[in-house]
Amino acid sequence: MAEEYEEKSEPASGRKLEEAYRKGNIPKSRDITSLIPIWILFLLLVYGGTLFASINSYVKYSFSRISNPQPITELSLVEIIRGDIINVGLIMTPFFITIFIVILVVNYLQTGFKASFGVLTPNFSKLNPLSGFKRLFSLNAFFESLKGILKITIFAIILYFFLKNDFDSFPLLVDMNISQITYFGLDKIKKLLLISALVLTVFALLDFAYQKWHFAKEMRMTKHEVKEEMKQTEGDPHVKARIKSLQREMARKRMMQEVPKADVVITNPTHIAVALKYDSKDMEAPKVIAKGANLVAERIKEIAGLHKVPIYEDKPLARSLFQLEIGHEIPETLYKAVAGILANIYKLKKMKRQANA
Repeated sequence: MAEEYEEKSEPASGRKLEEAYRKGNIPKSRDITSLIPIWILFLLLVYGGTLFASINSYVKYSFSRISNPQPITELSLVEIIRGDIINVGLIMTPFFITIFIVILVVNYLQTGFKASFGVLTPNFSKLNPLSGFKRLFSLNAFFESLKGILKITIFAIILYFFLKNDFDSFPLLVDMNISQITYFGLDKIKKLLLISALVLTVFALLDFAYQKWHFAKEMRMTKHEVKEEMKQTEGDPHVKARIKSLQREMARKRMMQEVPKADVVITNPTHIAVALKYDSKDMEAPKVIAKGANLVAERIKEIAGLHKVPIYEDKPLARSLFQLEIGHEIPETLYKAVAGILANIYKLKKMKRQANA
């Protein structure tokens, strides 16, 4: 029960974020979505003059061909169709490319091209009156209300100054022809759309930043949730610690099995023990085959004694050898010291063999 009231102090894990994305829970701003038609309308009005002029020119050209018909052959028909496709493509391509780029940018700002069909799955929890009441008085609802009030206020101010600046121009419309009135109206609409689009863009970016922050806050996890997820993805930490302990124990047993094969065990004499082996056929230098401190050192010396492996006391050398990894050969700086010890050991072994003979 305590976990239910634990503070969500940890950032969301990658696994939790991926699960949220699969369910369609992606931070996005409705303001950014509402920008698309406004920018498209503005672009249509900006490029519309050129677009409509091109279409008008092409229509005139088409009618001129009808009014002055030429003999049509199979080859000329192919050329006419090819020319029509190219002309229409040249007219429409800039417009569609612009729209495509706007949609891509907006989509990238929204979700980074993350897509999910999870939003299509019915969520009956949204029908719960208690959940709806909580959403109505949530921080997100307050932010949306405040944003709406700011929008209305700012657009009212923009419209006021926009109309005020052109107020003296309206009486002149009575003396204009249809083309002039149309040009005047389109010009004002383009300016108003541009200002509106820019203001909405600022709102959308601020709203998207808030939605990202709110999403990250909602996705935060408690320490208990992090531990539970770690158990599921990487295994129980206690089990992993036990496995590592068993692995160390197995490595220690393998190391102890190598001690009887050593040529010498060098100690300091009580805290450290290092077992060395040298085979001139397979090794360039003596190799550390076992080492240990305290109780492990005592066990190495005990095994060495049972198998009659010479034990040699040299405190500085023992400390230097203890720094080496098991399986590594000794460095050149220790050749002289170790060679002297091995030479004495080989000499004693030779003398014993001669005595026994």
